[in-house]
Amino acid sequence: LGFSRALLGLLFALALARARGASLAIVDRRRMWQRSLAGTTGMLCTFYALTHMPLADATALLNTTPLWIAALAWVALRETISPRVLTALVVASAGVVLVERPGLRGGGFAGLVALGAGCAGALAMINLRRLSGETPEAVVVHFSATAAAILGALSLRWFVAHGAPPSVGWQDLAGVLAMGATATLGQLAITRAYALDKAARVGAAGWIQVVIALAIDAVVFGRRPEGTVLAGIALLLGSGALLVDDARRAQRAMLV
Repeated sequence: LGFSRALLGLLFALALARARGASLAIVDRRRMWQRSLAGTTGMLCTFYALTHMPLADATALLNTTPLWIAALAWVALRETISPRVLTALVVASAGVVLVERPGLRGGGFAGLVALGAGCAGALAMINLRRLSGETPEAVVVHFSATAAAILGALSLRWFVAHGAPPSVGWQDLAGVLAMGATATLGQLAITRAYALDKAARVGAAGWIQVVIALAIDAVVFGRRPEGTVLAGIALLLGSGALLVDDARRAQRAMLV
């Protein structure tokens, strides 16, 4: 799945870049590689979590990226952390505990992988913020090519060990094509968004995915989240709102 998504993303991104006449030149190669490798790790972890957990649970943990960004900026970059961001981290930690439900029926290893995807996404977004001089097409093409190469090699190794997978039908192929097309459009949009605005605020806006995932779980899969999971998701959404509020206050202070 990850290889198909990356390969299709590469093909769609190359087609869009050619149609728009966008430059694929890379200025900061080191940061570009850091962004692409972190993104590839996050993609692999994302597909594992999405296929081993309920959609809403996985989406909630995958969208901890803004919180990881705040934590990494505090620990690694020694950036000051406001009381609101600190509160958001504490609230989010409680939310993760409720969603993950250690020692109970849900979560487990897949939940830890989902959190790892959020952390890898944070590393990718921090580097992406510093690649604002590159075109979105160049960033997406480099990332997709890197992911396709790495995930393709991992897939080949799996095929050698386990044999060819079962044959797929046209519906499966149509689903893969739709995944590649929508993922590429989303990647281009988020790349541009992170280049234009603060990472915490852009990332926090992604929490709308959790609400959409809850609806899909209920309507498509007929799943009803447990009360503790809903409480944990509510805490994660609240922490995201705190991050957005902190970013807005910081922006207003700069304008005064």
